[in-house]
Amino acid sequence: KPSTKKNKIVNLLNKQTSVSSTPSPFRSIEEEEEARSMVDDKGPLIIIIRHGKTTANILGIFTGWEDVPLAAEGRKEAIAAGKLLRRHGIDIDVVYTSWLSRAIETAWLVLTEMDSLWIPLVKSWRLNERHYGSLTGLSKKMIAQIHGEAQFKLWRRGYTQRPPRVSSFSNHYPGNDDKYVKYVKDIGFSLRESVARSLADGRITFARDFCKCESLKDCMDRTIPFYTQVIAPVAQNQNVLIASSENAIRGMLMHLCEIPEDRISEVEIPTGLPLVYLPRMKCLRLLDDGQYDPDPAKALERYNFGTAVELLFQPCDPEKSEFCDINPDGSINNDPIFRLAPEEKKQKIYSTSSTNNEKSSPSLQQSDLADLQHSPDAAVPMI
Repeated sequence: KPSTKKNKIVNLLNKQTSVSSTPSPFRSIEEEEEARSMVDDKGPLIIIIRHGKTTANILGIFTGWEDVPLAAEGRKEAIAAGKLLRRHGIDIDVVYTSWLSRAIETAWLVLTEMDSLWIPLVKSWRLNERHYGSLTGLSKKMIAQIHGEAQFKLWRRGYTQRPPRVSSFSNHYPGNDDKYVKYVKDIGFSLRESVARSLADGRITFARDFCKCESLKDCMDRTIPFYTQVIAPVAQNQNVLIASSENAIRGMLMHLCEIPEDRISEVEIPTGLPLVYLPRMKCLRLLDDGQYDPDPAKALERYNFGTAVELLFQPCDPEKSEFCDINPDGSINNDPIFRLAPEEKKQKIYSTSSTNNEKSSPSLQQSDLADLQHSPDAAVPMI
């Protein structure tokens, strides 16, 4: 049998030559458990994240169902979100996202940083962004200048106001996109569209009744049933990640946080920021990254959540939930931020190296290597 010293050398080589797709910020199961933040004991979590910033976001263009990629800044936002979730020790069990590549890519980047690309990822067109009709692809500033600021705000933020409809033969109509035509099965057929397609194609064609524009209410009419019937039952005992677009998320938060119709237009959703909804507490919270103001009243000023921020981050109501977080003095903890562990504990867990997040492995001495190379009975791992 190899000597104790030889076994030690083999173990060290194994540590130094192991390959991992994503460097882990944790060094052991025990340390990982110790690094958990306040979010750990709050039951199943619903993590909601708006896709990272896109080129259309940067240019101020109405996007809707138009499939645009993430910008470099958006990819950085998604990567940072994945690192933050992992830093808080949060594990995701299943992911729900739309059919739009910007949301799918955001989910992938988050999962990559969490070393969780293997978990189930469910895509549904019902989580798509609101359809902006004939405004799709146009500049927001131009629309405001042509139609006036008041009309622009109604089209962009109104609850029941719809933008102008898109033509049946426009590139922005879902009925002209193969992925929707081939794979959407849960929408009924339209007699008008079927007649128009049959005349255009010179043969009988059955066309589905895809939307040509949507208000926020229209968008919610497809997203909320999907949430309540598909996502919510799973979220009763599993951690769920929802990666979607701004208006789909605004509608979900309107439903979850009970935001009135006349105030939902005031809600803004930052890109690439994980929002943590706790079904047991019926509250929305943020994850600390060490940069929030220690004063809970000032912490939310870091991001633009609009003028209805108090409706998003409501205090836990003990009359609605028995799981409210109680302070040592008996008061309810209504801090909107799940704070990280004390700094000294973080320093113990996380590497302070400027090159990577992992603690450095013990190095081999030249004498140890020499002994191993001349040992006929030591098993040397392949490099």
